[in-house]
Amino acid sequence: MFWLLWGGYASYYLCRVNFAVAQPAILGEFKDWTSAQVGAIPSVYQMFYAAGQVINGVLGQRLGTRRMMTAALLTAAATNLLFSFASNYPVMLALWALNGFAQSAGWSLLVQTLSNWNTSQRRGTLIGAISTCYQIGNAASWVLAGQLCQTVGWRAAFWVPSLILLPMAFVFYVFLRDTPEEVGFPTVRDDGIEAKPLRQATAAQSTGAGPAQGTLAIVRMTLANRILWVLCIGFFCMNSVRYTFLNWTVQYMHDFHGRTIKGSAFMAIIFPLIGCAGALVAGWASDTLFGKRRAPVCAIMLLGMATACGLFTIIPQGQWLVATALLGLAGFLIYGPDMLMSGAATVDVSHPRAASIATGLTMSMGATGAIFSGAGIGWLKDVSQGHWAPVFWLLAALSTVSALLMVSIWNARPKGAK
Repeated sequence: MFWLLWGGYASYYLCRVNFAVAQPAILGEFKDWTSAQVGAIPSVYQMFYAAGQVINGVLGQRLGTRRMMTAALLTAAATNLLFSFASNYPVMLALWALNGFAQSAGWSLLVQTLSNWNTSQRRGTLIGAISTCYQIGNAASWVLAGQLCQTVGWRAAFWVPSLILLPMAFVFYVFLRDTPEEVGFPTVRDDGIEAKPLRQATAAQSTGAGPAQGTLAIVRMTLANRILWVLCIGFFCMNSVRYTFLNWTVQYMHDFHGRTIKGSAFMAIIFPLIGCAGALVAGWASDTLFGKRRAPVCAIMLLGMATACGLFTIIPQGQWLVATALLGLAGFLIYGPDMLMSGAATVDVSHPRAASIATGLTMSMGATGAIFSGAGIGWLKDVSQGHWAPVFWLLAALSTVSALLMVSIWNARPKGAK
């Protein structure tokens, strides 16, 4: 189950962050488009991704991860294939919006399914391990798209990944199982609450059997959770930072340091690759060094991230090796908090049957923050006449705010943890 979830979500990124690599070539072909206009395409993606997190988080609780993520893989493949033929700006916006809505049926369902199969005793470590899927998927996407843009053209960076998703969708649908009960194993929980699917809970409630709560009651409980809202706002700030790096690193290396698109993509992959180590270390540290408290690890790493963003402002133009090394450090520092805030910490403080709903809420807030990372950063670059320093100072400020929010919930721990 771990590796099916890992492979399925890694595949998402082949058809998600490929736009960031193709972006300089798209700007080169459509010369009358501004940075803000091109940046609006990933921003629209994030708008629909944010809305989809809430909607698909609730639907996924009823329909299950296997069906929802399979449909998302097929939709992502279709939208990327159609995008490769598009030359009309509104059509591109619409296709990338649909892609965003489809891909929102992913992480929250993955977290729910992983929590169904494991206990809180190793949740940080496991979610840290499985989060390497989107870091390695990110790196693979950038390498593939960079090679295709250089040798075939930017349109191939969309239609080739779309074909890769089709066999992945088939394997995922055939073999994944949402819960241990589906294959005859007992429920796996360490908090004394059985995690029945909501459709069973609702049926039990209607017949008066047991204390099971219906969907609306669990949604209300989730929305009343103060610690969850602190996580959401912190994730809003943190994800603005992470997605700025995802959307603009290739452009930064290309414009500021004079690298080719292929070379920029190859340099940029250090960000998610070193991020794998950051996620693994953060998960292990939260489980073993901080007594399953996720907030201290997030706060420490985010303060480091703020410092790294400030250091970007003093790198001389053309010093791409220094910039690449600092990108690796930034990846290490950002992916730990990203994984903990959107996965382990959210599950820790939520009701067992609401893991996908709570994670969907957190991810929705994060996606809302990421909206700014597209058009907002593009606008900031336009008004600052292409200078990058204002961008990095803003990212440093957002990282600091997120760190302070994590300090405010320093002692939050999972229910039932010992």
